[in-house]
Amino acid sequence: MRKGRHYSMRSEAPPPSGFHRPARRRFGQNFLVAPAAAERIVAALDPEPGEPVLEIGPGRGAITEPLVARAGRIAAVEVDRDLARELRSRFDPERLVLLEGDALRLDLADALRALGRDPDGRLAVAGNLPFNISKPFAAKMVRERARIGRAVLTFQREVADRILAGPGSKAYGPISVLAGFAFRIESLFDLPPGAFRPRPRVVSTVTRWIPRRDGGLDPLLEDRLRACLAACFGRRRRTLLANLREAVPGGAPRAVALLEAAGLPPDARAEAVPPSGFLALASEWPEGGARAGTL
Repeated sequence: MRKGRHYSMRSEAPPPSGFHRPARRRFGQNFLVAPAAAERIVAALDPEPGEPVLEIGPGRGAITEPLVARAGRIAAVEVDRDLARELRSRFDPERLVLLEGDALRLDLADALRALGRDPDGRLAVAGNLPFNISKPFAAKMVRERARIGRAVLTFQREVADRILAGPGSKAYGPISVLAGFAFRIESLFDLPPGAFRPRPRVVSTVTRWIPRRDGGLDPLLEDRLRACLAACFGRRRRTLLANLREAVPGGAPRAVALLEAAGLPPDARAEAVPPSGFLALASEWPEGGARAGTL
């Protein structure tokens, strides 16, 4: 269930000097222009001086400035070369380590190395995520959870609803299960379209992610869990049995046996199954079953 409340914006800051180029649609850019929101996001992350921090998509630097002020030195990954050039001209390179490229392709261990830290350490991560990478980045958070100490991330509300959804909700799906096993996630507050330029057509939600250190996502079961989720949610209107008999070797008899072993009714739909049910199914999942997909 979403716990966030709407966060009203009453002020807007003009773009910093030099940031006059329009947003680019291909990068899904909607720049945060509300200083109060930026400060609240950084306060929610609460970085300590000297702590390794990574910002995703700094854009025009609305969050970058208060992050640097608190942490002293941070890394940021920016795909837009023009914005990267402007950020370099604005921030001392000893305080902002700027990595140019796609955040989805960045190995988080490399961000730690860029900050001169142990690549096996953990980052505090912040970002107003471009809308076109929101869901893939949530999946990346799960895959690279060992490098994350905590995160405060802004998603379009529809994506946040999917991540936070529970069984019985139409928004519930593979990312809900995987993210929920790997992190404790909470909705903090909403940001209206007016908090961004250009104005998006949707409300955004700020979320906080805290890794589950015990009882989380078992690495030994992760691939099988991804595979069974991909199979079970393959066609949402179909029953578990209808989806699984096409996904596992042995067809319907093997699918029935798997569901019985996991204690799941064959006529149930995936959206009604709790995360524990998928974990039980993953424990029984055969080698050579359906592939894990890209989640």
